[in-house]
Amino acid sequence: MKKLFFIIPAMAILMWSCSKESDAFNKDDQSTNSEVAFSNSTNAFTTFKVTIHNLGGNQTYPNVLSPGIFLVQKKNSNPLFKSGYPDFGEGLEAIAEDGNPEMLVSNLINNPKVRSHGAFTTPVGAGGPAPLFPGGSYVFYVKAKYGDYLNFATMFVQSNDLFVGPNPMGIPLFNDKKDPISGDVTMDLQLWDAGTEVNEEPGVGQNQAPRQSGPNTGDVENGVVRPVNDGYSYPYLPDIIQVSVYPMQ
Repeated sequence: MKKLFFIIPAMAILMWSCSKESDAFNKDDQSTNSEVAFSNSTNAFTTFKVTIHNLGGNQTYPNVLSPGIFLVQKKNSNPLFKSGYPDFGEGLEAIAEDGNPEMLVSNLINNPKVRSHGAFTTPVGAGGPAPLFPGGSYVFYVKAKYGDYLNFATMFVQSNDLFVGPNPMGIPLFNDKKDPISGDVTMDLQLWDAGTEVNEEPGVGQNQAPRQSGPNTGDVENGVVRPVNDGYSYPYLPDIIQVSVYPMQ
């Protein structure tokens, strides 16, 4: 596996590059490509297409999202984090501070709460792994059955340690009638503070990825993961990101 530097305004941000063979881990059918739909080998499972689209927004700084992690998790589980508690130390900090999913992807391989997981790294139409700029999209596919939940995390790059994702329990992929969900799930998202690095004003902080001297730079916070509430102003999430989930036919 390689680490690459992708240039964004003013400075460089460290991102993780993974081969296609490492993009996804599926405990049910051993599928290994997050960019190709899983085949439905049993009627109990449904394949979903997930799209993360960067809408840009109206803030004074460019909205950039990072490569991140996706997973299908089991009901009543929270393998990524628990709100109000410190980061588990398994790699969420590396996503929230530097947009690097490598450690977390590795540490979730044998997690019994996780049915399948992988990394989204390459924007649609791009030649390789890169941050997601306004107008761009990440796309990945997951396979799930009734009772499974979708979760993911992508760095809000113009910050010290913020990430976008659902609540720790994830988004249910089926309704009470056991039908697969279909449509926009943006309103299920939150801007989270990982609590690992002291926040600076978004878009200008010198310890934020576009401007910092290197990865894992900044004052340690020793806080907890929670919805961001630091006194700074942040964009309304539906203005900067849109996430849709559709079952495949």
